[in-house]
Amino acid sequence: MHDHYSGSMTETPAARIAANLRALRARRGLSLVQLAERSGVARATLTKLESGAGNPTIDTLYALSDTLGAALSDLIGEPASPRVEVVRAGEGTEIRGAVTARLLDRVHGRRLAELYQVSFATRARHADPHPSGVVESLILTAGRLRVGPVDAPVDLSAGDFIRFPGDVPHLYQALGGPAHGVLVMSHP
Repeated sequence: MHDHYSGSMTETPAARIAANLRALRARRGLSLVQLAERSGVARATLTKLESGAGNPTIDTLYALSDTLGAALSDLIGEPASPRVEVVRAGEGTEIRGAVTARLLDRVHGRRLAELYQVSFATRARHADPHPSGVVESLILTAGRLRVGPVDAPVDLSAGDFIRFPGDVPHLYQALGGPAHGVLVMSHP
């Protein structure tokens, strides 16, 4: 749950994803069949997600957000919040896959910036390119990590920072055990 200046959020992550997915799909004028065909996500999976019964992987969420031309946080996030917001440890909308991430904040300006607390697994996660212009910035807070464009990954240690284009194939792989960091995805 998020503690807001004016109250707290009560909607479940599954219900929030369902509502956001329905709204984004409607805004784009796509049927379930069209979204399934364009994203590669099965129609049955989409039906479950839109009913609030699904448990999507991070890959499914990225496929949908990319197809809808939306940021990942547009699918998993909650509406704009009041000026004062606290995200308690272990709270916030969580996504799981080879990378486990928790959405902490969204910043709007000339670019949309999504701020994530991320845990990286030791098996390599190869990420498909995000929409054109997406930039990823990461500060590693614990462990060691191989990260960056597939053709030029960099090994980081705790305290190291990297910024790289997210609109090219890229990878994340913890080295020698779990790694943790804070990732900012900047969208044009």
